[in-house]
Amino acid sequence: MRRFLAAASLAFALFLPALPVLATDYLTGISDLPLPEGLKEAKDKSTVFDSAVGRIVTAYASGPGTADSVHDFYESTLPQLGWDETDEGNWRRENQVLKIDVLGPEAGPVTATFTLSSDN
Repeated sequence: MRRFLAAASLAFALFLPALPVLATDYLTGISDLPLPEGLKEAKDKSTVFDSAVGRIVTAYASGPGTADSVHDFYESTLPQLGWDETDEGNWRRENQVLKIDVLGPEAGPVTATFTLSSDN
């Protein structure tokens, strides 16, 4: 039994680094948009505007990491949610457009701006 537990522990330890970073939070105004681990939304800065012709949401999040790590997270996550990347940081899904801008020094921390709008 000890050998089995030791082998299982070793297998888990070797497999763990291969797991993708899991999102723990989602943006309030864009409920199906996950945040990379460590980024926290600045809810007091977010705006949501609904009208007959569409919706506009602007949200902000900041935390540790680099612009590349944030872009990598979304490049691997958003296609699974139905988004297609049109340019770096620009995404389209059905009649929605999402723009993600990430600013910060090369070694972090970073601030990400999310702008969601209707294609209308």
